[in-house]
Amino acid sequence: MWRSIEHYGVTFCRFYLGGFNLVSGLNYFVLFWPQPKIAESAGNEFVIAAMQLKLFAFAKVVEMLGGLCLVTNRFVPLGLVLLMPVTVNIFLVNVPWAPFPHIQLSVTRNLVMHAILLAAYANYYYPMLKFRSAPLPVWRDPSRIVKSL
Repeated sequence: MWRSIEHYGVTFCRFYLGGFNLVSGLNYFVLFWPQPKIAESAGNEFVIAAMQLKLFAFAKVVEMLGGLCLVTNRFVPLGLVLLMPVTVNIFLVNVPWAPFPHIQLSVTRNLVMHAILLAAYANYYYPMLKFRSAPLPVWRDPSRIVKSL
């Protein structure tokens, strides 16, 4: 029973977070619904600076790629890593300054789902946590790339 709840819960989080990010990224380029406005001036300054530096468009492309990884169940650990800075920034901009509670709840829900998915796929990140590691260049054995897929 617990394994099926775990399986369907992780699958739901993956599809929900992936679909949300995919549609949100597409919405920047093909307007489905209006982009939200931030009420406080500090939040507006951050968003305006990001738009002027073209970081907002870059973040939306990353959002689409990460969302596509999650929805298609391909390269999910990579998609989660790509989406983490976007999720955290959206959380930090919206929670203190969003004028509506449903927006604050929405970004908090996405951050919690992201944390659940990172925990669910944690085994893929453990090799990066080695305290001391020696270089292992890909050109020494390129077949490792194919083996890892």
